[in-house]
Amino acid sequence: MRTQALGGRRPARGLAPVIQLLVMLVAPAALAQGTSQGAKLFSQRCGSCHSVGEGDRVGPDLHGVLERRDEAWVARFLKSPGALIDSGDAVATGLLKQFNGVRMPDQALSEEERAGLFAFFRDCTAKGKGSCKPSPTAKPGTDATPEEIARGRQLFEGTQALAHGGPACLGCHDVRGLGVAGGGTLGPNLTFTFARLGDRGLTPLLAKLDTPLMRELYAKTPLTEEEQYAVKAYLADVSRDGSRPRKDRDFFFLGVVGLIAALGFIGLVWGPRGTDPRAH
Repeated sequence: MRTQALGGRRPARGLAPVIQLLVMLVAPAALAQGTSQGAKLFSQRCGSCHSVGEGDRVGPDLHGVLERRDEAWVARFLKSPGALIDSGDAVATGLLKQFNGVRMPDQALSEEERAGLFAFFRDCTAKGKGSCKPSPTAKPGTDATPEEIARGRQLFEGTQALAHGGPACLGCHDVRGLGVAGGGTLGPNLTFTFARLGDRGLTPLLAKLDTPLMRELYAKTPLTEEEQYAVKAYLADVSRDGSRPRKDRDFFFLGVVGLIAALGFIGLVWGPRGTDPRAH
């Protein structure tokens, strides 16, 4: 009897409170992490068409969506909206009609991603409307206003200072149509960066600025979210023209400027000698 007691049940009962305590300590942290990941996912994948508490956009406002709809239904709709619509589902077809026939694309989410997104929706619903505004960077660069594009160019060129005092992009990078002499050549030409990376690739790049050189320059002076979006908008606008930028422009104009400067210097040195009155 003693051996049996020591071998199993009594230690299990003794460990139960410890396990419960660990669960109580870990659960809030795990929930917070899931909510944070869900917020990030919403900004990247959903924020261009939906809001959470700010009204309908291309698609419906998702504030309280898990109270209006069954969670299993929302999961099915996210996985394949088209399949649910084509099956004749009354809610799905009603949403299609309400939002002008715009079909939401399929969302290939993992179980973890979906759980994080749902945690974000519940958290926003509990906090109330207006509490979960998406990051400004969630807006597609191609939807920028002329004012946002103009601001992005000013930030890129350095004619408008960055809020945290970081250096202008012009010092290391060039893009098509940037002034007479163009930008720097220490970093790559960014004319087609948006076309190559798109919103999903460029948005986190501007947020992190994590190449070796940029880490040194911006570690203590990161771009604000509004600045990130403005630069993204400018690069999106630059990439609309598919023609290749001239590679020799910098060298050509720098050569012309150098020649003019040299001729001017020669004129200053030799000009007075030719007009010296004592020479006549």
